[in-house]
Amino acid sequence: MTSKLFVIGNGFDLHHNIESKYSDFASYLERVDQRTFRIAEEYVVPDKDLWSVLEERLAEVDVDQIEDYAENFLASYGADDWSDSGHHDYEYEIEQICDAIAMTLRKHFADWVRTVAIPTQIAVPVRCIDPNAVFLNFNYTPTLQRIYGISDDRILHIHGSALDSTAEIILGHAWDRQASELRSRFTDEDTDVRVAGGFELIDDLLAKTYKPTSEILARKTGFFDALSHVTEIFVLGHSLAQVDEPYFRAVLDGVNPKAQWTISYYGDDVAVWLAADAIGIPTARLHLSPMSRL
Repeated sequence: MTSKLFVIGNGFDLHHNIESKYSDFASYLERVDQRTFRIAEEYVVPDKDLWSVLEERLAEVDVDQIEDYAENFLASYGADDWSDSGHHDYEYEIEQICDAIAMTLRKHFADWVRTVAIPTQIAVPVRCIDPNAVFLNFNYTPTLQRIYGISDDRILHIHGSALDSTAEIILGHAWDRQASELRSRFTDEDTDVRVAGGFELIDDLLAKTYKPTSEILARKTGFFDALSHVTEIFVLGHSLAQVDEPYFRAVLDGVNPKAQWTISYYGDDVAVWLAADAIGIPTARLHLSPMSRL
């Protein structure tokens, strides 16, 4: 059984000069669908720098602004220019925005992932990569296969693989909302039925963009159950973001309790150390290093 596990994040692809940043996706989206791009910038990523945290921003959709915009189509039932379309216009406008974010943007993201170019070789590879190890890959790209010749059966693409044209490409936030946090909680007997319908559409948007981590882990228990022989873990290019914390806890539960951890960092090693400690990675057995030295 293998003794090494590699956890691969987007920093690994960036180290190989692959154009896999969310900002690269933003450029792609602007080229192929300016309407969806404008909706994303209006309600999801109001500052271009926020594209770098796109998944987190999907939990921060500006729902107040969506409702404010849609109110322009909330005609009074007693208006002189009332028409039957007034029954539907408000919800229609909200639905168009929500569908663009929850459906169209994510479809374009999956299409883009499958267009990202991967070099076949590079001048300075990551030397610690072991073809006999197993790999938990948060990237969608076939970098490990193309550059390092890693066999597909050693890699778990936890959020989908660009090589599989039928695979779901998972993109989402980590906010698992409770009933008390639903927009529809504001509904009562006096609420305009159109407004109530708008609340439900927004609740559906945030539900559709939620990353179902627990379900993913339940489907992949075999991978994590097979990690008991692992005594070395290398985390390469992963930010240890909160949205992926459950996966790291599953790794911690699966590997040898005395396993040694090596985590790459780019820039701020203290932030990486604190994030690792917060997840529960034993800092007494933790080594930090730039990826160029591994």
